[in-house]
Amino acid sequence: MATSIYIFENDEFFEKIYKDVMENPLYIMPIIDLYVKGDHLWIVTNSNNQKEQPRLSNTLVHFRQGNIKGWEQGDEKLVKHDKIRYNHRKEHLEFFPRMLRKPLLSMRVGRCITNKNDKYSKVNYDKRFYDFTNNRIIFLLEDKK
Repeated sequence: MATSIYIFENDEFFEKIYKDVMENPLYIMPIIDLYVKGDHLWIVTNSNNQKEQPRLSNTLVHFRQGNIKGWEQGDEKLVKHDKIRYNHRKEHLEFFPRMLRKPLLSMRVGRCITNKNDKYSKVNYDKRFYDFTNNRIIFLLEDKK
């Protein structure tokens, strides 16, 4: 089963679905870093200390040891704050969006649980999770103020 991307509008929707497993680190594991390398997204979490070989041929690569030191080649781009947005019309998550051009990486979202109708929404950088048991990447959208 492939990794899927889930987007929630706010904490309220997120907690309704994950209410039974909020304290379980296998269901809600914070993402340490995200890297874009070509058409691949590298996800870094700190789930275990066992040495294992990540599948670099996959579009979504999960690094479980908390770093990518053994596999980095220098052309990876670290995804920083305000470099992720959700396109509601295309149902794509865009990394490094650019004005009047395509984003550096665009990925289809498996499920979006939101009531927003805007064309674009910013992703809350502090609330990114990886659901290890269901193989999901979870993002929450920023609240407009």
